[in-house]
Amino acid sequence: MQANNVIDLTSGEQRVNSRISALKAAVETLKAEKDLSKSVANSFAESKNFTTSQLDKVKDLQKRYQRNPPNSLDQLIGYIFQTKGQGSETLKYLRKKLLEVATTLEPKAAAILKEESIKALGCSQEQTYKGVSPSLLQLQPLSTIPQGPNDGFLYIPVQSIDFLENLKNAPDTKIGKVYYEKPEPSADPKFKPFGGIDYYPMNKQLYQLMEPSNSGRSLSQILGKNYQGKSGQNLFDVQYTTTNGLGITGNFYRVALIDRENNAGLTSNKVGEFISDYYSTITINDPVDIGAQLVNIISGAIDIEAKTGSGQIDNQSRYGIILQRILGLCFDNRREIDVSGIAKIAELDGVDESFFEFNEIDLRNIDIQISNIKNGVMEFEDCDNIKLPVDATNLVDQLIAFRDLTGATVEEKVGVLEQILDSIVENPEWKVYGINNLNLDVSVNNKILKTLPLAVVANILSPKVLLPIFSVMAITQSAATFTYNQAVTSANTYINSANTIINSGNTMATEIGREGSNIITSGTDFTKKWKQFMISMVTKINAEFLKTLYDILKRDILNLISIIIKDVENSKRLKNYAIILRLIELVLIVSQLVNDFARCKDLTKNILLLLNSINGISNNAIPLALLPAAAILPGFSPQRANINFLEKLQALGIPTGVLPDGSPNLMNLYNLLTNRAIDEERAANEKVEIVLTSPISGVGKAI
Repeated sequence: MQANNVIDLTSGEQRVNSRISALKAAVETLKAEKDLSKSVANSFAESKNFTTSQLDKVKDLQKRYQRNPPNSLDQLIGYIFQTKGQGSETLKYLRKKLLEVATTLEPKAAAILKEESIKALGCSQEQTYKGVSPSLLQLQPLSTIPQGPNDGFLYIPVQSIDFLENLKNAPDTKIGKVYYEKPEPSADPKFKPFGGIDYYPMNKQLYQLMEPSNSGRSLSQILGKNYQGKSGQNLFDVQYTTTNGLGITGNFYRVALIDRENNAGLTSNKVGEFISDYYSTITINDPVDIGAQLVNIISGAIDIEAKTGSGQIDNQSRYGIILQRILGLCFDNRREIDVSGIAKIAELDGVDESFFEFNEIDLRNIDIQISNIKNGVMEFEDCDNIKLPVDATNLVDQLIAFRDLTGATVEEKVGVLEQILDSIVENPEWKVYGINNLNLDVSVNNKILKTLPLAVVANILSPKVLLPIFSVMAITQSAATFTYNQAVTSANTYINSANTIINSGNTMATEIGREGSNIITSGTDFTKKWKQFMISMVTKINAEFLKTLYDILKRDILNLISIIIKDVENSKRLKNYAIILRLIELVLIVSQLVNDFARCKDLTKNILLLLNSINGISNNAIPLALLPAAAILPGFSPQRANINFLEKLQALGIPTGVLPDGSPNLMNLYNLLTNRAIDEERAANEKVEIVLTSPISGVGKAI
């Protein structure tokens, strides 16, 4: 079944490409006919593109697949390039549209994160957790309560929520000024946790908890109060510690989840309310961080300026490869059944251990990326692998200025992002290399379009976002799994005492073998252990970009079809045909929505519906009840026949576009005029004889 789905999808994508090309060639033929009828001597426009062999296309596709696995985003962008062209202006237009999506994604990103967090924890919104009494913490602050095996508090390894190692950068460094929120953490009532409207700078707060000046102090001691949700309820207190409850040395956040109170004065610690209340106080989607992630993916400027180590770059690169693979997943029509989120879902089908393995090409590309960053250069694969210096300092300075910008509109934020991204190729040093004619901006903008969803995901999964997930997870998981995760601080660090822990007569190792550990050591490790969460979240974030691209493509296709329809309307005999096409356009196309953009087959089928709307009504056998409607069937159309002819030529690799010098393709004109002549002859002289046979006598009568 999986193989058939892949074949069907590939066939559908090929049909979309073929149909768009045929429509464009048909439009060019109609235009050429009008131009030639006015004056044969007219000069023609300069060539807009040139013909390439099918073999070269296959080689190019193979190379791109090895470097970047194709996905629905790639396909839609490719379709739009067919309708609009692949020039610099088209790329900048698409870049602006997708940056607008990324910049305004906060509400949807928050909703997606809340929903997927609940599912990932394997619980429902109504599930409860055991907290600590706020009165207890008032009498004895968290940092003064002795740590021990049964202290009842949670220990979250810093590496588990900071697998990209951003908290290693101090806020007063250049990289820190880009990464961390601008405001200083405090209990100021302007912040949402304390009744205000400003989002709380929690990433900066998590860093400050680890500063030597705050050693032995919890957040409540620093702020003078516990961290609260938007509702005003106490949520938690947290401190940094170098040992956990089992005495294991490491870097941990010690967390105390505080009992929530309902109107009756009783505790009501619901997981869903805790998650929602917390996420309402912080920024989920940060345009500055999105810009930083994009700049680093494209040029490596952040890593160059920060002098990031090879090991960290290796982890980041592997993480990016896995995210790209997730974007390449396609899902069928099966849906989740269990609302708790623990049921098996179609998204996980086929995602086995091999999904997280790296082949020789992957490892080679990672080595190249590490080498380029160490040498302060960026490489252009589609320009003979030319390597050029990166003006990392300038790019980081621009991102810092973006962070300092306050009160900007969406349009202004997008404008700043575009300016920063444009400056990547506006490096004055590049003039020395004499590369003005390589169109490097096209290469950069192409990569921006295809990696923007990855930048958004990397921006969302920050320490402040993951802290509550791991806190609640520590409570909802089994006692054996929790104890094991507290006893192990990395994939390769174990303690002998862990082997003595027994749960219901079984060793802890047996229990862990069944449930799995949640210890996180890298971005790849996080994605592997949180497959359902990551696959669902990444595909839903990506769907927001696919919707925008689909709308752009739909408008382009309808514009192409409308040109054909307009030509058809010139024939009085086919007026009804034009009306039918308009109805199809309005009823079947505009009103039909793609319900799930993660379903590649559904997306492709919907695009084919747009492209095939020119075909009108099917010629399959008509049910008896619909025979009276046969009067509105369009009949033979020379325009439609011409499109089919062009599509069949393209299937054989025969060029159908304008000639290299810009002149029209006379073969296309010949075919169109031939079809028109046949149509005129059929209209003037064709007749139909029908024989009706009596079901009783069997005698036929000619009409």
